[in-house]
Amino acid sequence: MRKVRALTAVALASASLMLGGFAATPASASSGACVNWQDSNTFGTNCGTAVGGIAFRAVAICNNGTIVYGPWLATGSDSWSYAYCTSVNSSLSWGYPAVHT
Repeated sequence: MRKVRALTAVALASASLMLGGFAATPASASSGACVNWQDSNTFGTNCGTAVGGIAFRAVAICNNGTIVYGPWLATGSDSWSYAYCTSVNSSLSWGYPAVHT
């Protein structure tokens, strides 16, 4: 269990570094302002203006350890951002929306 926690912490730290200076918050911090969808390969999200940021995107953690990102979209745009693990020959482990504040 310790190894899983350590790997999760490393993945989150890596995701933060890859955001290129953007402040991002996971979905749990947005009090349900984002609607999420997933299947075995893809994570998608749609965030309204209640999330408190100016843009959002999907972040997928793939089973092979790779992190993939969907496009940044304006909050409240009624559009979905999707991150595809199939783009790195893997399947989805878990995902979350990142919000640019």
